[in-house]
Amino acid sequence: MKEVMTFKAGKFVFCDQYDKPRIEKLLVEAKTLSDAIHDLPILPKWASKIDPELLYSSVAGTAAIEGNSLNAEEVRELDEGKIPDEGHTAKDRLEITNLIDAYKMIDQQTTKPSKTNALAVALFLNPNILAESHIRDLHRQITSGLPYEDNIPGTYRNGMVKIGDKAHGGIYTPPKIIEDIEMLMREFIDWINSDELLNEHVFVRAALAHYHFSLIHPFWDGNGRVARLIEAKLLQSAGIRYVPKMLSNYYYRNVDDYYSAFSDSIKAKKDVTPFIEFNLRGVIESLQQMQSRIALLIRGLVMRDYLHFLSSKKSISKRQNDLITLLLDDSSGKPFTLHDLQTALPYSILYRKVSEMTARRDLKNLLERKLLTVDADGRYSLNLRSFDS
Repeated sequence: MKEVMTFKAGKFVFCDQYDKPRIEKLLVEAKTLSDAIHDLPILPKWASKIDPELLYSSVAGTAAIEGNSLNAEEVRELDEGKIPDEGHTAKDRLEITNLIDAYKMIDQQTTKPSKTNALAVALFLNPNILAESHIRDLHRQITSGLPYEDNIPGTYRNGMVKIGDKAHGGIYTPPKIIEDIEMLMREFIDWINSDELLNEHVFVRAALAHYHFSLIHPFWDGNGRVARLIEAKLLQSAGIRYVPKMLSNYYYRNVDDYYSAFSDSIKAKKDVTPFIEFNLRGVIESLQQMQSRIALLIRGLVMRDYLHFLSSKKSISKRQNDLITLLLDDSSGKPFTLHDLQTALPYSILYRKVSEMTARRDLKNLLERKLLTVDADGRYSLNLRSFDS
């Protein structure tokens, strides 16, 4: 813990005190999940689909917390050069493109910079180190060209702001004069890069960076987005997969609890358990979601191999093989009925010239092979869990 006396705002506390048993239990679960996911094989074609999806959902989530109206699909369209449906302002669109570029900035930190840029080289060689210049660069990127009152991209504010509301635990007034802000940002960088903090698990260190940067609130606008980007940067630099781009969506889905976790930690003064606990629950939820998704992809790969085996043994017909392959290629997972096979695309391509009796026989064989399941309403689905037992 580090206490700093400011010029005008009184004592500011950089706190790393939390309920160890309570947090350690969550941390063990998060670390176990993270390690398990890190060891899972990811094919390039899977990564090429997952990575953009996570980027677009993360950008939409972190922007939505601040009131932006674009959803993840519209973010994708914007990144692909398409203009989303009418109803979004030019400001909303620019916020999104700025955020996409900011996340790409973080991704590019894994690329070795030019030797002429001594600071960039030093940060590349020490990826866990957070630099004040990088924070300014992130803010410059996300607020460039946007008409925020008083805000100058990359420049600290000199004046009062208030954050929060009574519905989420009350209003907090951060330090307001630039001398305090500049000093606290220097102290923040020294503290977050100290041996004490570097020895914390990165999940805890990233959460502490997120929380304390938000308390300083150094810019006129964009502080929340920068805080979440700092957190993502620290996690990604430590080799954590997927979570850096998933937490923003967790915060958006649980935005009331997000604000309350801040307020509860502020009220607790020298105890940041509420925010770290909330954060770790988001880490665990994100990792569980990704573990399930990757497991389904692996099951799909195993099923394709099993299909090849069944076909080679003539245990299933070519049409039955084609139906299961079609279902594996359809990421929607939408169930279908016997009637759909002969009347609805894409199934009717295979079954429009086939009798109902033949279609029933196909479904019966695929059910017996546990490649399909059927519910009480006669709706069939791909059984990706057929290899679990």
